[in-house]
Amino acid sequence: MKRSLSLLPFLIMLAFLLLFPDTSFTCAASGLMLWFETLLPSLLPFMIISNLLIKTDLLKNWIRIPAGLWHRFFALSCDGAYALILGLVCGYPMGAKVTADLYLEKRISKKEAEYLLTFANHPGPSFLSSYVCLQALGQKALILPTYGIIYLANYLCCLLFRRRADRQAIAADSDDHAENKRNEKEISIQSPVGEILDTSIMNGFESITKLGGYIILFSVFQGVIKKVFAPLGPVMYLMCGITEMTTGITALAGTGWNLTILYPMLLGITAFGGICVAAQTKSMLAGTDLSFGPYIWAKLVNFLLTGLLAFLFIEIV
Repeated sequence: MKRSLSLLPFLIMLAFLLLFPDTSFTCAASGLMLWFETLLPSLLPFMIISNLLIKTDLLKNWIRIPAGLWHRFFALSCDGAYALILGLVCGYPMGAKVTADLYLEKRISKKEAEYLLTFANHPGPSFLSSYVCLQALGQKALILPTYGIIYLANYLCCLLFRRRADRQAIAADSDDHAENKRNEKEISIQSPVGEILDTSIMNGFESITKLGGYIILFSVFQGVIKKVFAPLGPVMYLMCGITEMTTGITALAGTGWNLTILYPMLLGITAFGGICVAAQTKSMLAGTDLSFGPYIWAKLVNFLLTGLLAFLFIEIV
């Protein structure tokens, strides 16, 4: 019964593809172009370089300089901080991918990896400024407040889920003897740079291809939502946003709603990421035994915190 219910959305999409081929083609093409023009050029280089840096450990000494910052404010080891930094700079789903890569390389523990998933996978600054503030809202003045709201909500999630932090990893991170032992182990198993680069490129292409498949699939599913729920108006727009973040944000921005309602809604959906981003994140964890539950719970909390902060900001301003 459970298996049949999980296959129901795909059966609905199959019926949609057969009954509305023109609309299906338009939706799939829209998803493909979003992947090809935005995700492929923006994320693939970061995926390749990130994997290369993890395997060669080139940034280790730089990340260790502000070790106290990672330990005290984020309850992270220096290795875990790398996932936080990449997640901050690159946006979805790089935080989850780097976390999974670090875990597979045995650079962080399972406990720290699951803790990282609660706050290290979030929208990037370029998406927030160019897509949400400028393209969707047309409000350049909201760029800095949006940064503050999104990243403050993420840090609050970090504090709320801090009990999941791996204190032993932080203690070991401060132990020079343990660090030297790990360095010797890593040097002994290091592969030639050319081989590592080839592996990193193939890993990057595999990951970005997965993301493309999810984007296209969920773009078609949004077509189903628009057909079925069009008479319901606001419900349809909200479901689009929850399903796939980028096209959902565009749909919500076109409703003409008051900024007091629209701004908290858009930022809440952006912080949550939508079901599509959740599926992408799940795919980044493939090959690991990391639990997906902490990520979902943290994203629901983040949705509420972000929406509340955005509402308070708009009301005060």
